[in-house]
Amino acid sequence: MNRAKWYQWHSWVGLKLAILICFVLVTGTFATVSHELDWLTNPAMRVSQIENNSVNWSAIYSAARAQDPQAQIEAINGPVDPWFAAEVVYRLPDGNRGRWFFHPETAQFQGQGRWYNWQRFFRMTHRHLMMPIPIGVTLVSLTALLMLTSLVTGLGLHKKWWKGLWRLPRRNNAKVFWGDLHRLLGLWGSWLLLLLCVTGIWYLLEQWGLRADYPDDGRPVTELAKEQRVLPRPEVFALMLRELGQQRPDMRIGRVLMPFAMDRGVRIEGQAGQLLVRDRANNMVFDPVSGAALSSRYGGELGLHVRISEAADPLHFGTFGGLPTKILYFVFGAVLSTLALSGTYIYGMRAARISRRSDKPISQSWSATWQGMGGWRWVTVGLLFVFLMLIPTSFA
Repeated sequence: MNRAKWYQWHSWVGLKLAILICFVLVTGTFATVSHELDWLTNPAMRVSQIENNSVNWSAIYSAARAQDPQAQIEAINGPVDPWFAAEVVYRLPDGNRGRWFFHPETAQFQGQGRWYNWQRFFRMTHRHLMMPIPIGVTLVSLTALLMLTSLVTGLGLHKKWWKGLWRLPRRNNAKVFWGDLHRLLGLWGSWLLLLLCVTGIWYLLEQWGLRADYPDDGRPVTELAKEQRVLPRPEVFALMLRELGQQRPDMRIGRVLMPFAMDRGVRIEGQAGQLLVRDRANNMVFDPVSGAALSSRYGGELGLHVRISEAADPLHFGTFGGLPTKILYFVFGAVLSTLALSGTYIYGMRAARISRRSDKPISQSWSATWQGMGGWRWVTVGLLFVFLMLIPTSFA
């Protein structure tokens, strides 16, 4: 395929749904550091750095039970980083959810937060645009196909592309500068774009039938737990923790999920040394009444399909290396967002016939870009309008 064809495909794919692609990239960029945004905006989440990720799970559970006897505890989440508080997710009798924050070591209550925080906002926005999950995930994941095509055609446009990694943008004029900058950003951001495209396509396949099958959790054996949702007594919860420490000394607890319905156990999840797995890859499930161990899942024993599924989220959001990799993803996510903007601007300059020495206003370039999107611009505007209308409903 000649250079003209490569450019034709590259500009078409990058232009028609440019607004949606840029929106997905920007929200995904902020999603990588959404926990940190909550930490910055909510003082209750901050603690002095704790040693060796020490968390007094039993004391936190007891403190949460005493905080509001009417609240149903749904989960206890360990600190995201050593300077984060432990988080308890609860639901009130009227159905509203909230978050309590406790010091990980002393279990001292530090304050509370809304269920719909920055992390929830960017997760729901980036993942499915606040729409019903099957529809939203499909729409967002389809942009991964567009971006992958844009990546391939972009590399096809630049033979021996690796030689341009260290070539700084020329400053002869605006048209040359933006063209060189677009190429440079594309080359340096290509590794992350490829990861996002592959994992995004994987999410699309999962949504439409390729979801991995996990081993079933054990079910309660006591009659009371079979018939209704039961929260364990503090002493029973402490028994579960001791049992887990004896059977799974290698497992570092990440979160505890309380029974969400009748005939469900208490599930304690965490990490046990496997690479690129979420906390749910390792767990032990206990009867909420007796504290008896019901089942145990080992991340190292999961099948290939499950391990691929587990790797998708850490690779997509950069959580596998903690704060350093999340910052790296945020920086290069900003690079990719700028790449999408610069590409549409360059198209507009070409379409408006802005020459290297032209003094035409910038608005003409953006106007030409808007016209070049054709009917697809209304598809994007419509989707974003639906998203804006769904925000009050989702966060009510």
